[in-house]
Amino acid sequence: MSRQPQLYPWTRPQAQRVLQGIDRLPHAFLLNGPRGLGKAQFAALLSVVLSCKRPDLANATACGTCQNCRLLAAGNHPDVRWVAPLEEGKAITIDEIRELADLLQLRPHIGQRKIVIISPAEAMNSNAANSLLKVLEEPPSDSLLLLVTADPTRLPATVRSRCQRLTFTTPERRVALEWIQATAGLPGEQAQVLLDLAGGATLRALELTHNDFLNVRGELLSDVENLAQKRADPLACAARWKAHGARLCLDWLQGGIMDLIRIGAAPRCEGIVNRDVRERLHVLQKRLDLKQLFRFLETVSDSRNLAGGPLDDLLLLEDVLIRWTRLAQHP
Repeated sequence: MSRQPQLYPWTRPQAQRVLQGIDRLPHAFLLNGPRGLGKAQFAALLSVVLSCKRPDLANATACGTCQNCRLLAAGNHPDVRWVAPLEEGKAITIDEIRELADLLQLRPHIGQRKIVIISPAEAMNSNAANSLLKVLEEPPSDSLLLLVTADPTRLPATVRSRCQRLTFTTPERRVALEWIQATAGLPGEQAQVLLDLAGGATLRALELTHNDFLNVRGELLSDVENLAQKRADPLACAARWKAHGARLCLDWLQGGIMDLIRIGAAPRCEGIVNRDVRERLHVLQKRLDLKQLFRFLETVSDSRNLAGGPLDDLLLLEDVLIRWTRLAQHP
């Protein structure tokens, strides 16, 4: 890594908790919480600070000049390993976990401990998770495992129970808005909309600014409205959505359908995500059946989980939008 990972204001309490107990660290932490809060960056930060020979524990910073810091900056520290899927959307395999198990059996080369980061941990297939369980049941000395996950329920309970939890939550809204405005240079109104769309996750909101998502969302919402009124072709819309990224579009659609369900259940509901386009959603919801929306939400959720995997994203999107067209036109 070229520079020390950033410590965000909302992750400072977790850093203090870990570093204040540096002399009695567990063998494994489970870093869990919603996407977009910087859990992986936090794990990388811990690997730097815990490896440094002259760390500033009070401020969670490393010296940047010792041998360990230089090796980490060059990306070839022998005692720090990052385990991730070999390709995006693929699983972490048993061979990868067996390789790290062999590493953990060795004594640290130059540091005080060996550190392994597994991110996202829920990407482990069942064989890989079972192999990791064997490591956790008899943890090697002088080692620390950091499992990063946005969905701990996808990990076996036996793995979760052998890790000390480090939970990350969305920051206070005022803190999040101030950070987004200062970092992205956005006016307050846009920052609020993006934070809502990101479910309060600050880094996710920042990512949406980079993707020009407010304009993209306008196109997606128009497509959804036009499909409901037979003014658009679902196959053409699917091709446009794929160009923006299937997972990004399905993330928004999932939230949009949940908003329609909330409006259908309580028209004056204030808890919707797309609050700035509430009137358009009200108009759309009037032609929809609530029970069918619940069933369609399951379809969208399943497709969102499959996006980026072995199935073709265009086919996933075509299927979802064809189903939406039928639902909206035959309530």
